[in-house]
Amino acid sequence: MSISASGEPDQMIISLGTRRASVIDEELTASFTLGRTILESVQTKSSREPLRPVRAVVEIVRHGGGLMPRALLGGAFTPSEDGADLLIEVQTSGEDYAGKPSCKSRLWTPLIPGLPDGFAQSVVDGFIRRPLPAGRIVVDRAAFDPVESSPMAFELAAELLAIVLHSSSMGRGVERSARAAIEAWP
Repeated sequence: MSISASGEPDQMIISLGTRRASVIDEELTASFTLGRTILESVQTKSSREPLRPVRAVVEIVRHGGGLMPRALLGGAFTPSEDGADLLIEVQTSGEDYAGKPSCKSRLWTPLIPGLPDGFAQSVVDGFIRRPLPAGRIVVDRAAFDPVESSPMAFELAAELLAIVLHSSSMGRGVERSARAAIEAWP
């Protein structure tokens, strides 16, 4: 994905029944004021293929049973050739779940920029379940809905973001692997 001629980032929207996801390079309206940072180191493997640094943002919505869990999450992955660890850095916006819905959504209504502390561990768990190769992932974009967002939505968003970042860092298209991940959602 790249910036289009209109100056807007290219985007991909995947719809699979009641599951929808958006993948984009960047969403500046998902920037937020840093509350705290969670660091986690995970043993992983170095990539056999050359990798490049990448950035992506994913947004998810799942419709089901009157609920619509949703989450937006983004960050950058920088590969490391000389390590066996993945450093996961998740930036949060603090404990507050309030705010103005000013983050652009490609799937529904605007979201509130930020990652409340209550969702942060779910993001870490999503990256642990789908670890990237050795390097560093920094999650610095997020947005939520004060009613519809959930820890599970953020965990699924983190898994999808890991898949998108890994495919992009190898220079491969992300649609096939993103579709497979979305189909596997509970």
